[in-house]
Amino acid sequence: MVGSEKKSLVFAYYVTGHGFGHATRVIEVVRNLIQAGHEVHVVTGAPDYVYTIETQSPRLFIRKVLLDCGAVQADALTVDPLASLEKYNQTAVLPRDSILATEVEWLKSVKADLVVM
Repeated sequence: MVGSEKKSLVFAYYVTGHGFGHATRVIEVVRNLIQAGHEVHVVTGAPDYVYTIETQSPRLFIRKVLLDCGAVQADALTVDPLASLEKYNQTAVLPRDSILATEVEWLKSVKADLVVM
């Protein structure tokens, strides 16, 4: 495609808010997408300050939504599997239909070209 202009895409990037490991890795991907001229909507339960990338780009949007409860832990290494399953059931399974309907409408409203999870 010599001489053709690249199309700017709209990314909806869903990132778990449980811990900051996922977020710190996603930041680099988001930074590169923005630098390439794309618009990125980060959907997460993580605090906003995690995604304050050096530049306050007008192409970066943070949408605070709790869609992933993560694990219930007594400490950094001890997971309570039964409590985690119960929390997941309450957070994602029971309200599934409502969550899906809301996300479909939101994705349409931002005209997302790609969804990353």
